[in-house]
Amino acid sequence: MVTITESGMTFGDFDQDDCYQIEHSQGHNSLGQGFKMVEFTYLLEQKLFVVEAKSTIPRATSQPDYDNYWDEIFEKFENALTLQLMAFVKRNMLAESELPPNHKRMDWQQTSFQLRLVIPKVPNGHLAPITHKFRQRLHKLKKLWCISDAHIFVVNEEKARQEGLLV
Repeated sequence: MVTITESGMTFGDFDQDDCYQIEHSQGHNSLGQGFKMVEFTYLLEQKLFVVEAKSTIPRATSQPDYDNYWDEIFEKFENALTLQLMAFVKRNMLAESELPPNHKRMDWQQTSFQLRLVIPKVPNGHLAPITHKFRQRLHKLKKLWCISDAHIFVVNEEKARQEGLLV
């Protein structure tokens, strides 16, 4: 079983065949400097969870920090989806060699992508507007990968636990 500690939370327990710790992978490292990455991807049935954890979020009024934050989030999700596909189609042999067995057998056509930004202490009442912003910033990814808003959420610790992402 795999557990991942990030931003004060412990994600898991995931079966090793279902969890790709993409941020600390050789595939990620093989890209060189400057490629930001989400923490992990996790395959559960026909859903691929792409998960980034952040301990906080800057206030919208603190510019340019707020815009930079969302730019970095976009980059992490974009890079993760690209590397995951590169591994699957054997365009990055290091990533392909470490891709978990169930990820290698994944049916990309039938799998839904579940994008999650986990910020542990966000109050429930603030999740909807932050999720709206997250979806806006991922507009290009949504178009390119045909990902519905219904599969993109910012969640706090409580919601992440309900989704089975936390120990």
